[in-house]
Amino acid sequence: MPNAARRSLVVQAFTLTTTLLAGGLRAQTPAQPAPAAPSAGAKTNFTGTYAFVQKRSDDLREAIGKAVGPDYTLNNKKSEQARVWIHSWLEGIAADQDKLVLTIEHTPTVFSSGLGEEVNRYYFGREATSTGPAGGRNKVTVAWKDEQVVTTERQEKGKGTITAVYTLQPDTKTLLVVWRMEHDSLLQPLEVRLTFERVAR
Repeated sequence: MPNAARRSLVVQAFTLTTTLLAGGLRAQTPAQPAPAAPSAGAKTNFTGTYAFVQKRSDDLREAIGKAVGPDYTLNNKKSEQARVWIHSWLEGIAADQDKLVLTIEHTPTVFSSGLGEEVNRYYFGREATSTGPAGGRNKVTVAWKDEQVVTTERQEKGKGTITAVYTLQPDTKTLLVVWRMEHDSLLQPLEVRLTFERVAR
């Protein structure tokens, strides 16, 4: 199974709680000026720690239900086992949305993104290989699309694909991630729009 989010995003064992993000951190740290916008011609740098904003994001459970179906097998086909596994994995991500914290490290050559301790590393200009949670091998790439960063993870054997499109809004704090999974076992492609707010650089 591909896993560009690796409990990447969307995507357990997160290090910051909602209370810390919403209140404690602000109470202990003096207000900081917003980071300067990139100069004309400079590429956006996505480096930072971002807290998930549930009220400004798509409903994960609703999207999972429509695209993945029920959490039990409907027949004895191998694809049904894969579908139920995907459902269980995604439900694990959706179960504790208030604590989702996305960490990104971004340099001119590397883009690393992940939740908690599980981080995916992508290299601009070349294809790399990663291992999915079920043991399969995936081909992973990252590329610029105008001011967006697009990561793609494809199964080496199979047709599963996960694509994530990262867009930093003009305020340089709000991060929009459009996350899309395609797999033969799904009822339809799963696509969700997730909003994050930068809490640290």
